[in-house]
Amino acid sequence: MSYAPASDEQAIVHLMTTYGTDIRRLCLCLLNDSFLAEDAAQETFFKAWKHYAGFRKECSEKTWLSRIAVNTCRSMQRGSWFRSVFAHAAEETTTREAELPPDYDPTVWNAVQALPDQLKSALVLRYWEGLSLQEAAMTLGTNVNTLNTRIRKAKAILQANLKGWYFDEED
Repeated sequence: MSYAPASDEQAIVHLMTTYGTDIRRLCLCLLNDSFLAEDAAQETFFKAWKHYAGFRKECSEKTWLSRIAVNTCRSMQRGSWFRSVFAHAAEETTTREAELPPDYDPTVWNAVQALPDQLKSALVLRYWEGLSLQEAAMTLGTNVNTLNTRIRKAKAILQANLKGWYFDEED
């Protein structure tokens, strides 16, 4: 079923209601900071509202929004303010970690966050956000073969970095 908004304002309300949580989660995965993720999500929806008339519906709304979110997060990360403020952020407890249950083990999260941005983006879009290979490739502006290569590289790095961390049922 397709949604046909009467105005751009109604369309953006629909997009925020339908995809708001997914976009905030994607931004959190890419930026690893809840405050920046909220800012990036808001900026994503502002850009979507501003350019909604140009949305040609060649892809799904989620793919379109995800691409805007990925590009917004990349822009934030390229900024000198981001690099200077978060140069030592890995050593500090983030707001996200403070909100987690005390028995939460951040090992996998930290391993994913340590991946190079291209590999992390591919993995997050495909498995965390649940986009198809085609949607994830379109979101990242690449082809499916390149996306598959990035996912394989990310998995190999995670497998090496997480070796011995998980419970081996064969013991």
